Amino acid sequence: MIDPIISKKPLLLFIPTLLFAMATWGEEREDALMVPSIIVEGARIEEPATAALKRDENLKGPSTDGGDLLRTFPGVFAGRMGGHGIEPVIRGQSRTRLNILLDGAVVHGGCPNRMDPQTSYGASETYDEIIVIKGVQSVSHGGGGSGGTVLFRRLPPQFTEGDRLQGRAGIGYRGNQNVREASLDVVAGSRKGFIRGIANYSDGENYEDGDGNEVRAAYTEKVGALILGWKPGGNTDLEFSYEANRSDDVLYAGAGMDAPYTDNDTFRFKAIRALGDGLLRRLNAQWSYSTVAHSMDNYSHRTSPAPAMHMRAPSDSDTLSGNLDLEFTAGSVDGKLGIDYWQNQRNAIRYRGTADNVNIIQSYLWPDVTIRSSGLFGEMSLPLGDDTRDDRLLKLGIRYDHVRAHAGKTNATPNDAMGASTKLSPAGLYKTYYGSASNTHTERNVGGFVRFEQGFMNGHGLAYASASRTLRTADATERYMASNNNASDDGRWVGNPFLDPEAHHQLDLGVGINQGKWDLDVGVYYNDVNDYILRARDHGNSGAGNATIYRNVDATLFGGETSFNYHWTGALRSGVTLAYVHGENDTDDIPLAQIPPLEIGLTTNYTGQKWDFGAKLRLVSRQMRADDNAAIGSGLDVGKTAGFETVDIFGAWRPEKHWKVRFGIDNLFDRDFAEHLNRANAFDVTQVQVDEPGRSIWMTIGAQF
Repeated sequence: MIDPIISKKPLLLFIPTLLFAMATWGEEREDALMVPSIIVEGARIEEPATAALKRDENLKGPSTDGGDLLRTFPGVFAGRMGGHGIEPVIRGQSRTRLNILLDGAVVHGGCPNRMDPQTSYGASETYDEIIVIKGVQSVSHGGGGSGGTVLFRRLPPQFTEGDRLQGRAGIGYRGNQNVREASLDVVAGSRKGFIRGIANYSDGENYEDGDGNEVRAAYTEKVGALILGWKPGGNTDLEFSYEANRSDDVLYAGAGMDAPYTDNDTFRFKAIRALGDGLLRRLNAQWSYSTVAHSMDNYSHRTSPAPAMHMRAPSDSDTLSGNLDLEFTAGSVDGKLGIDYWQNQRNAIRYRGTADNVNIIQSYLWPDVTIRSSGLFGEMSLPLGDDTRDDRLLKLGIRYDHVRAHAGKTNATPNDAMGASTKLSPAGLYKTYYGSASNTHTERNVGGFVRFEQGFMNGHGLAYASASRTLRTADATERYMASNNNASDDGRWVGNPFLDPEAHHQLDLGVGINQGKWDLDVGVYYNDVNDYILRARDHGNSGAGNATIYRNVDATLFGGETSFNYHWTGALRSGVTLAYVHGENDTDDIPLAQIPPLEIGLTTNYTGQKWDFGAKLRLVSRQMRADDNAAIGSGLDVGKTAGFETVDIFGAWRPEKHWKVRFGIDNLFDRDFAEHLNRANAFDVTQVQVDEPGRSIWMTIGAQF
């Protein structure tokens, strides 16, 4: 590992040399291509604290899943358990603190230990656009989302007269992990309707870290989607889709188990009705249903720790979601009123046994958990100034959520008698660590935001200030997890049925400027959290060891993000990004766990008519603030982590209009490093930090027709 914050002079010398070489080349090609707006590492910053990445603008090589691709966005961090299932983190927040929608659908994963976060179902080549919205800028994407919102979007095709068939195809390869991917996206139709088929295949093996050690990361993923669109009238658009996502033989270095299979099926229906130019403008409706069947075990792809300790944990997660909203315009005021709903039902049982009989029930991990959330929301934008390019705008939003959680099998008792630790029912575990048991919980949550925007510099700049209140309910694991352990009570993992919802009170300040020659996006935030849901340790308070539990604490999160670009010529630009977050457990006066350190990115991109070239230097500080002692804190951090720096280089070649070849080398100097963010073991409650891949050479070939 690299101990200094920024230590290797050869890396620092590399970037200025590259800048000079590119600038010299770019002077001769100043008219090659004018960059239309802010682009950082391929992500286009449409407005402050919001970034979008279109599929055609992706500068990186094959991504194992949506979480892997999201790491290329400034200010988005990630935790690794293996080669698949990368968990994104925004503003120090992850899991259900982020609202993640897959083409409008709410998809809750099937693994109690989050081998499959929502983004693992977002194969990047199957979506047209990914949008990252940091903080709270809307109430229309569901309750919660204090850290931000991520939208994976498939856009309706645009047809012209005589244009009946569109499509794209691609293949890719990444050397270190031997990743092979292929994708096909074909749509046929007209302005009256269309049929679209999407297929994606990705297969990877274990990779080597920078020291040449093999890291368990193999996976196979197959995705297929069929989308039918119909325009029955000039004002109505209907769309129905079915998507199948299959992940097989997924290996995890950061867990005591692997996943032989994860099967996801998602159905979606969308309807849009344009209502004219009066008060009521548009009616939007969407419905989705997602099923996930997941299995993990400790023997299919590894050797079990003992003959009688073969363990498997099949689980399922079914999610129904929908929303209906009405857009309106009253004079100069634009607004939206709507309702939304989601319901998630989860079951997970862990079995123990010998190689030929793994059928003894050891734990009811998710004891038939159902969570329902019904929401009402409204938001509006109100101009405050004259009709000029430097207008003032006031945005307001409010939402109400009724949440009900229920566990139907809290009295089910495991029949596993082996080991020193007694196997208790979920209700028995809740009583042991929280004094009593409950299988039903109800919340009535009210949140909202107010945001003031001021334009300046004749429309080239925008400053904003916002205040928001966001409430997040506990998920199925936080509220109802019921994991026994054979060896010790310390290894138990128990949800808390009595958790209050998190209440985030957040202030945001920022400014965005686009001057053509240079552009800037700066934002800072302060988040005061009441009843933060903390994964903690019991510390013997129950008299039953140091089990992993959950409790409410007060916490504070603050930080900022900066992106700056300078266009040396029309073809050459350089940029710098900076992201920092500070997290504090105010109740216990210790750092919050799993908070990423300061990160700086330096990039240079040359975009020509046929050739593109770029490089990125990533500088990550050491993280000295850690909650790594389970005896007095949560122990969720493996420990304090060293700083590191890496260099990536990449490029593209367009031999003709419809073809594009992309290539690059990630971690050019083969550094051995691990992110500070780690993941929890699925077999017990220990934390595991996984090294990132060493040098990786990659290439993709894509064609459009």
